[in-house]
Amino acid sequence: MPLKEYRLPSSLRERLAKPIGKLFRDEETKGRAFRSELEKASFVITVGDRVTERIAELGRIPEVQVVDGRERRVERRMPDVHYSRLIRVLNPAGTITNEALDGIAQAVKERDGSVRVVVEGEEDLLVIAAVAAAPIGSNIYYGQPLVGVVLVRVDRAAKRRNREILKEMGVPESG
Repeated sequence: MPLKEYRLPSSLRERLAKPIGKLFRDEETKGRAFRSELEKASFVITVGDRVTERIAELGRIPEVQVVDGRERRVERRMPDVHYSRLIRVLNPAGTITNEALDGIAQAVKERDGSVRVVVEGEEDLLVIAAVAAAPIGSNIYYGQPLVGVVLVRVDRAAKRRNREILKEMGVPESG
């Protein structure tokens, strides 16, 4: 299947610059409320190298970790966090590709250990793909650069908002 890229329209840029979940400032990620959310989570997805490390440091290996070997657009070492399976996807900056959507959906379906999705390109928008693929009740964590970590609790409202974003990007609805 050829690579299809869905670009972020300018109408969504401002809305997506703001956290799409609950923001925990850096210092709060060491606190009880953050740890409690993490301990209660039945399924955890991390999007971003640093946030993947932070969640692992707190004793939780994410079921799915979406990383690109970059932090604030600067190359870095891949997170030293255990995974059982590796999936590679192509996802240029400012887009969500069909390959990234499929790769994350495949990772979520895996039930035999943690899956790492390595993104060639940029993983910034892939929290949207993660919400699309995640089961209801999942926690998705992603970094808000220089501020902290955002927690997205996947519920019906989050799925509905996410479908609208994907639709605005021109992503066809999947059955």
